[in-house]
Amino acid sequence: MNQPSSAYQLIASLNKDVLVRLYTPAHQGIGQNSDRLSSEIYENDVPFLTRPRTENIEKHFSQFYGTKHTFWLTGGGTQGVLTACALLGTKYKRVAIALNSHISTINGIILAGLYPYFIPSKSLMPTTCEVIAALETSGVSALLLTHPSYEGVTIDLATIAVYCRQHDIALVVDEAHGSHFPFLDEQWQSAIAFGADIVTHSMHKYTGSLVQTALLHLPSSSRFSVEQVLVVLALFEPTTRSNLLILSIEDAIKLGYSESGKTLFWQAIEKCASLRSQLDGYGKILTYDPQVSDPLKIYLKSDRTTGEELAELLYQYGIDEEFADEEGLLLIFSCHHNQQDFQLVRETLAKVVPIIREKAPKNTLPDSYFCRHPQMKILPKDAFFSRKQKLPIGEALGAISGCCIKKIPPGIPILIPGEEITEWHLQRLSPDTVIDVVED
Repeated sequence: MNQPSSAYQLIASLNKDVLVRLYTPAHQGIGQNSDRLSSEIYENDVPFLTRPRTENIEKHFSQFYGTKHTFWLTGGGTQGVLTACALLGTKYKRVAIALNSHISTINGIILAGLYPYFIPSKSLMPTTCEVIAALETSGVSALLLTHPSYEGVTIDLATIAVYCRQHDIALVVDEAHGSHFPFLDEQWQSAIAFGADIVTHSMHKYTGSLVQTALLHLPSSSRFSVEQVLVVLALFEPTTRSNLLILSIEDAIKLGYSESGKTLFWQAIEKCASLRSQLDGYGKILTYDPQVSDPLKIYLKSDRTTGEELAELLYQYGIDEEFADEEGLLLIFSCHHNQQDFQLVRETLAKVVPIIREKAPKNTLPDSYFCRHPQMKILPKDAFFSRKQKLPIGEALGAISGCCIKKIPPGIPILIPGEEITEWHLQRLSPDTVIDVVED
């Protein structure tokens, strides 16, 4: 098969038949139908907007978020999480994390030499009680929580933040999947409002800026200073940042806090609510996960078909999803979806229900299927940089992993460096998987 020799050709060749894209990034490629990304924007690519040049700009927009300082990032949410882990590593040794932590959290833990304590939970996203219980018994001095979850599940972050403050536990929130929360009402509040020490946002996912744009917020009560962040941030930042990415961050923030932007968000929220009402009439044949509280996400589930099979059905009608697996299918809407997009989704759901109804009921996986309690034998940093040998997964039982295996999307590791390989891994990983293990 001939591969395109040009990035332009490759991008243009993908998903030609897709009419509605229900995945990130939120801008949905609107540059194809507007002058937002016209050739004129490239005139703004020089001179480069170095961080000292944009300091006052960041300070101005920090007022929108009500933070001590909001740093603009052009290395994605990953840059923000790596910076947060490095900052934690300057003061702490043990950090509590959840099973739904992104791979960037593990990478940050490796680089910072931190010891991860995995919060015991019955699902990948821990409950409020499970988080508090872990903090009470683990002896950790820091918590790095991924919230909301990739699927849009939230917990009582306010209670967790209060507990952390009372017990002098540093709180970092990877809010990559909640970057739109500051633009909504109090029902969907950002961790910024709860007094976290650091909050990171992935801006391209839901606010419509370009890929690799992100924010690192220092809430007003943060135990970290602007100067401390600047020192560490330099480790993960290119000397030359993309002006185009910076311009798109400004556009996204302005849109989100504008009256017109808020109107667009609320129109999308209302349309999503209407889709849920439609799904209520289909029973278990095609429904949605009620635990998902993010108003712009719908996690479709069926007692008759897998998420992958449902994805194929929707694609035939020109709808592409964010993520699909055995259990369900995730649809992500944004303020850039219009009336026609929602109409096509409504009509398509109505068309696929009779097809699904003809299928026999399927077996379902329990919520705990991908849950484990990692048995950490050595520091992830030591395992990652150790001498390693390759072994088939079937021969690696009891060995210590020197690598990371992740489930993409959403980039959640199911094996990390320093973790003992158990029967759980043998059951979850393909038999032909070859992994790096620490040499004896």
